[in-house]
Amino acid sequence: MQKKNHPGRGTARRRALKYLAWPAVAAALSLGAQPAAAADDWPTKPVVLIVPFAAGGTTDLLARLVADGLSKGLKQNVIVENKPGAGANIGAAEVARAAPDGYTLLMGTPGPLAINPYVYPKMPFDPAKDFAAVSYVADVPNVILANPATGLKNIPDLLARAKADPGKLNWGSPGVGSTGHIQLELLKQLSGVDIAHVPYKGASQASADLIAGHIDLAGDNVPTALENIRAGKLVALGVASNDELEVLPGVRPVREAVPGYLLPSWFVIVAPAGTPQPIVDKISNAIDAFEKEPATIEKFRALGAVPVGGPAEHLAKHLKAEQARYGDVLKNIKGIQ
Repeated sequence: MQKKNHPGRGTARRRALKYLAWPAVAAALSLGAQPAAAADDWPTKPVVLIVPFAAGGTTDLLARLVADGLSKGLKQNVIVENKPGAGANIGAAEVARAAPDGYTLLMGTPGPLAINPYVYPKMPFDPAKDFAAVSYVADVPNVILANPATGLKNIPDLLARAKADPGKLNWGSPGVGSTGHIQLELLKQLSGVDIAHVPYKGASQASADLIAGHIDLAGDNVPTALENIRAGKLVALGVASNDELEVLPGVRPVREAVPGYLLPSWFVIVAPAGTPQPIVDKISNAIDAFEKEPATIEKFRALGAVPVGGPAEHLAKHLKAEQARYGDVLKNIKGIQ
């Protein structure tokens, strides 16, 4: 005899399964909501912003400004730690290896994030894969400098002298593949002049020898060079920007004499790859709010820096484009790798 199903058994079974399944569903929903919840509570301890250069340079100055604003925006201390060495690779590698929880950030520059893969045969990290874009902090124009004893006043003077006496002028840089070196190589590629490169083991040594007259020329960030320019120890020949800068009145853009010459230094904040997007957005939004304050704009302007900001996606696209752009310049430089 075939058993008849009890009309209530199927309903009861489904009801039981429903209530048994609900805790699992609730748990899954809870797990899915964790990143947002974590971002709401984050940060619960100080955040470390690593500067991969020594204290006192442009990167350090901007990092300390950002750390102050970010501390207020996040309502938590943001501590700047200087970890210089190996062309900024040491500090950057520390961030790349850090836990992706938003508590360790890098104040990044073209060196570790775009240039170094073309300069160092073995990199301790992959700039394209090991970092999450967070915030495009600022652009800082570079400036071409001369010792006053050269008698050079501007870029046309420099080009005329270099063409009249090929190889006689020399240019000091912080080292092969540094931004200061690339400034020279781009000038040479676009103008065809012959200027000798003198690599140093750091920016401070190159700057000291330029002021002392041991070398003729150098390239540097505007904020770092500004005090010596104003004191008459160095002559600003031209700025690597689209327009004249308010902090350097009368100093014309290099591109007016050398079409296509544009090489700003950019300063960004990145985090270890895998950092939850809600945390990335929280940091990015805090920096954006800080950079829109009139007092912040004035502080950046006094350094010759231009605040940028914007969403993390904008920075990610910028980094990808800059990695390709620097690669195009570096591939044509003899002695790289």
